[in-house]
Amino acid sequence: MNRMDTIEEPFEDARRAIGQRLDEILAAVDAGELDRLAGFHLNSPKFTKFNDAAPLERQDFAAAMESEAAEFSALESIRSDIRDLRIDVFGPVAVVTGMYAYQAVADGEALTGEIRASLVMVDDHGEWKIAHEHLSTLT
Repeated sequence: MNRMDTIEEPFEDARRAIGQRLDEILAAVDAGELDRLAGFHLNSPKFTKFNDAAPLERQDFAAAMESEAAEFSALESIRSDIRDLRIDVFGPVAVVTGMYAYQAVADGEALTGEIRASLVMVDDHGEWKIAHEHLSTLT
């Protein structure tokens, strides 16, 4: 039996597909397209999210989408990027890490920041989706 080595295999096609999906995610964020953004998340009981915004507890899909909608509703505009991006693929699962950098305007005030981001992505019938998201601000 010839088994694939999920640790050593580079999964270059999957890495490219995930990179493209991240570009789509950032475009949806920057355009404020929350329905499109939600579609990039795994709508499943297996989805989880942690971040530094209240409530400071593990969120399921519905709670995460609700908190993202509340966060984005306060923004007049946003431009974002992921720096120091790393994509590690282990077959149908990938770990994505990087620094999420943003420039936004809320209530006429300019905001900038960097947030550590970790995503666990899964191949959901040929589409890479976020199954877990963890965001934390730099102190």
